[in-house]
Amino acid sequence: MAWTAIIGQERVKELLRKAIARRSVAHAYLFHGQEGIGKDAIALEFAKALQCERGTDEACDACSSCAKAAKLRHPDIRIIVPLPTGKAEESGDDPIRTLDEDTVDIIREQLDAKAADPYNEITIPKAQFIKINSVRDLKRESSMSPVEGRYKVFVILRADAMNQESANSLLKTLEEPLENAVLLLTTAYRERLLATLQSRCQQLECSPLQESEICAALVERDGAETHVATDAARLADGSYRQARRLIGGDLAEERKEIVRFLRLVVAGKVLPLAAEIERLVSSYDRRQWEEWLSLLQTWLRDAMLLQTDPAHARLAADETLLSFSQRYPTARLQEAVATVDGAIADLRRNVYIPLILTTLSQQLRHLVVSSLRST
Repeated sequence: MAWTAIIGQERVKELLRKAIARRSVAHAYLFHGQEGIGKDAIALEFAKALQCERGTDEACDACSSCAKAAKLRHPDIRIIVPLPTGKAEESGDDPIRTLDEDTVDIIREQLDAKAADPYNEITIPKAQFIKINSVRDLKRESSMSPVEGRYKVFVILRADAMNQESANSLLKTLEEPLENAVLLLTTAYRERLLATLQSRCQQLECSPLQESEICAALVERDGAETHVATDAARLADGSYRQARRLIGGDLAEERKEIVRFLRLVVAGKVLPLAAEIERLVSSYDRRQWEEWLSLLQTWLRDAMLLQTDPAHARLAADETLLSFSQRYPTARLQEAVATVDGAIADLRRNVYIPLILTTLSQQLRHLVVSSLRST
């Protein structure tokens, strides 16, 4: 996979290409931005390009080094991810060897899936944190000379999953960088990282993807029909991963679920709303909740657009949106969209999800229904 296989992110790709070409590669990079926009893919491609035998600003995808890097099997590229704690694991233990055989098999499968498609998300049961032993291994290996490549490259996926001990240990490594070591960190939650750790990295913000970029990728890579890809891209809020989830599920049902929630919110019936919140909480894990809230936000944005342009052809064809905009013509939808932003921020701070939804429902009802009463 060369740079052209990365969806969008032209600015970031150009910066990395120039760094390679000018031989001005930093010791540490922090790729940050929302979920599902290709941060991991960029980091892995950069790692491959750094080790390519041709030494240009782009991986050739033909040499032995590129072949190994593409399979995540290069001896000088180490992938670090959150892992479960092994049985009787102690300080200094190998972070993998203390795990049971089934868990190790899952890790291998997940890494193979990531190699096949870097836009896949690595999911390992009970893996909540990047372990201190993983960081200690990094520190030990970074002091060694590369085996085959020009650098020892360490790709830390979900860097925000480091606990205090792991983060402090990594910070010491960044404070005393070694000549041939390059650290690549990715995160959707930069605010969870130590400020001092952030300051030691060259920070590269990855932007939400354009609808056209997502649509083209869904058609070309996932075989989606154009009309399905168009709808999913519009609802994905800049996230290719969310768009893939939408085409892989029932998009119409997702929208119905959002509408059902909003109807209960504006109705103000406490018990039915509480029951719906309980049902929703049991249906999604914490990482899926950001996608759900983004979908709610997209629906509210569509309603806001229809509110300002009632003749909007595509949106006016959605009877539910049209009915909502006609029934609540003075709803403060711009504030409602911002309120969902606040809920997403609370989610990232690990606030209790039922509390987030309860608070959000109260705020949305005030912005929609109270505005009608005040006219």
